Amino acid sequence: MKNRVKEYRLKEGLTQEELSAKSEVSRSTISGLENGSLEVITNVTMQRIANALNRKIATIFFKD
Repeated sequence: MKNRVKEYRLKEGLTQEELSAKSEVSRSTISGLENGSLEVITNVTMQRIANALNRKIATIFFKD
């Protein structure tokens, strides 16, 4: 799944660790999403990341 987690994380000025704490999603999950090694995640995880980045799920996970 192509996503824009890293792009929006950097726009918010957050490290992976800070996003992890803010979203309550493990840093390894965030890293996996950013480097493409993790392609399947739950709706809950997507929502937590989207909320932490002040974006909609579709903007981060489903738009090109």
